[in-house]
Amino acid sequence: MSLPNRLTMLRIVLAAAVFGALMTDEPGWHAGALVMFVAAIITDWLDGWLARRMKAVSPFGKVADPIADKILVIGTLIALIRTKELEIPLWAVFVIVMRELVIGGVRVIAGAQGKVLAADKWGKIKTAIQLVAIMLMIGVVVAKDRGLAEPWMIRSVYPLTVLCAALALSSLASYLRQYRAMLEKSWE
Repeated sequence: MSLPNRLTMLRIVLAAAVFGALMTDEPGWHAGALVMFVAAIITDWLDGWLARRMKAVSPFGKVADPIADKILVIGTLIALIRTKELEIPLWAVFVIVMRELVIGGVRVIAGAQGKVLAADKWGKIKTAIQLVAIMLMIGVVVAKDRGLAEPWMIRSVYPLTVLCAALALSSLASYLRQYRAMLEKSWE
């Protein structure tokens, strides 16, 4: 297994660890979740950069990399819902999950036609913004744990989540337009 693919697998492990750390009532674990989340973001950038530089782009990486991102984003948002003071809108998390399931379905259809769909540019931008927004949300949890969270910080989580959902919908629309012909072919 190539180094970029190992980093992708590490991101999945980090995503599970972030989820577990945020699900505890222990503030120290929340700070650890923030550190692990940042490490996961770094692996996301690094695995892509290395794959291109080493000419090690693989079908596995094209599929596993976006799956690792989805696990990190969705798992962290679900864990953050547990912190009631953040008032994360469930409808926005639903929209994000729905987008990921639909895109996963499109990838399965493409696979049935012998194609491997890598993440497109808009999907990568969406993921990058979502990761930064979620990192900020975890930062609010850590600040809250330490009694340092100002009311505006806690209130910022709602619009950050809505931003993530809006980007998910926009990216979904772009993806469906891009692969419309392939989808229509699968309906015949």
